[in-house]
Amino acid sequence: MRLGRGALVGSTALLGLLAGGALAVGTAGWGLGEGGALALLRFPRVLAAVAAGAALGIGGATQQGLFRNPLADPGLTGVFGGALLGMALLLGLAPTFAWAHAWSLPAAAFAGALGVSGLLVLLGRDGPPARLLLTGLGLNAFAAAGTLLIANLAPESRELLLNGSFGDWLGMASPELIARPALLCLLAGGLLLTLARPLDLLALGEAAAQTAGCDLRRLRRRAIILTALAAAAATCLVGQMAFVGLLAPHLARALVGPRHALVLPLAATLGAILLLTADTVGRAALPGTPLSAAAVMALIGAPLFVWIARRPHG
Repeated sequence: MRLGRGALVGSTALLGLLAGGALAVGTAGWGLGEGGALALLRFPRVLAAVAAGAALGIGGATQQGLFRNPLADPGLTGVFGGALLGMALLLGLAPTFAWAHAWSLPAAAFAGALGVSGLLVLLGRDGPPARLLLTGLGLNAFAAAGTLLIANLAPESRELLLNGSFGDWLGMASPELIARPALLCLLAGGLLLTLARPLDLLALGEAAAQTAGCDLRRLRRRAIILTALAAAAATCLVGQMAFVGLLAPHLARALVGPRHALVLPLAATLGAILLLTADTVGRAALPGTPLSAAAVMALIGAPLFVWIARRPHG
């Protein structure tokens, strides 16, 4: 327990240092600007990366615990794609309504993420880890195709949706755009923390969990809804972003072991660190032509994903 608290304190301190560094990095180079003007301009982007990364980290840890699958991740299981497809449908069918009502885009993202989550459970929950992953990849491909089709039919939203597909929405961050999604990330993350004990019981097996008094149906329902909410809110902030929700839980378990009371909050902190670092590196490496956070995460996450997939899992 002491080690777990130390890891949480250390990762939180590291996140604070990285956030301070991120405020000093931008397309204009290094520096906070006169009177901190540049830091104020960058603050919404930094806050969006932290909120989305935390939501993805805790959402990935919840999915891995719920499905008992080390490869589960909202970005790989199609939940992100469903959220973006929900937003695309709203922008394609009722763009005026979408921009006139700020709550409608997060609501559409949540509906899309929840729909894909339900299909994922229905089609891929039972069986080996490969089935869940293949089902998620298939749903993600279907959602991506739907989003691209709508983007072609709705030229006024094409650039926005394409940037979302590439995980490149952080550059649009502003106080008005990020306020609601960031609060939803905080809400979803806080509620997901309450699932720590049921997820620990589920790790022992469904029969053992039921014997210990765990209501599996209620656990699945709450976990799916809250993970969809976290993914939808994160999508509104960054677009599609793979690997954060996969890597953060693995790093958390390597540091503190399997207990979800420690894994969930640490995965949230590490997810925020990963996404903020990816965004900062993307902006600092080539200031004139910055890389998106999604591109940097893919460079880091793809080889690690292959390594995790090749490892034996019980």
